Amino acid sequence: MPAFSTTEHLLTNDAGREYRLRHWRPANVAPETHLPTLLFLDGHWLDDTLSCALDTVDANTVQIASLGYRLADRSILAPWRAYDYTPAGPQGLLSDPRKAQWPCGGADALLDFLREQVLPLLTHAATAQSPAAVSLFGHSYAGLFSLYSWIKQPAMFNRFYSASPSLWWYWPHMLAALQERHPGELLDIGNATPVHMLVGSDERWRPLPAVAGATREFGVSTVPFAQRFHAALRASGHPDNSLEILPGLAHGPMLHSAVRNTLKHFLAMTA
Repeated sequence: MPAFSTTEHLLTNDAGREYRLRHWRPANVAPETHLPTLLFLDGHWLDDTLSCALDTVDANTVQIASLGYRLADRSILAPWRAYDYTPAGPQGLLSDPRKAQWPCGGADALLDFLREQVLPLLTHAATAQSPAAVSLFGHSYAGLFSLYSWIKQPAMFNRFYSASPSLWWYWPHMLAALQERHPGELLDIGNATPVHMLVGSDERWRPLPAVAGATREFGVSTVPFAQRFHAALRASGHPDNSLEILPGLAHGPMLHSAVRNTLKHFLAMTA
């Protein structure tokens, strides 16, 4: 079983927000060797999960990375995530549908940040003749961002994983974006990048964000949102997509379960 060495980079976007990029690379692989890479968003919550998962990985042919905020306080991160991971809303709306004081619309800026600062650190050994392959994973708002990235920049990553995507966000805004991008029955070849969705059977949508210590209403299932988006994805002619419903899992536990499931799938795809 290979040992993984870790490297960290502190990065700052154009607005001055600080992020931490961490990546795990097999220690016995030469630095100039490019490896298929799986990039997890919200890395500030995933260090222990990824470290434990990598302890069981018997492969020295992949690199794992996580990008998170330098801070991990949920009360601070909630509005940051609501901005970074979302496009503008319908008619250019720039506030979150559940909490108006949270801005939205930063997804394109985050795509630029990934392209300009993050990916070069993960693909430094790649060449035009032998490019490095990077897959993207996101959960919740970051899962919404993963789907948005596929719609807007399908060639930026070679595989997209979207867990518990917040498709309720101005629903059916993302469905309309998909159908506008691919209005016909056949998918243009430029957007055939694989898309994999994972949703917990017990996930619920509620009209207000969670408040620590407060009781929440029961809400409505988010599974139908994912099913409708997936059906539209298939109807577009997309050749490589999946929707997996994980039984008995609510939104919070889905993050770490989806990370483990995604890592297994990624390893199988790169074996």
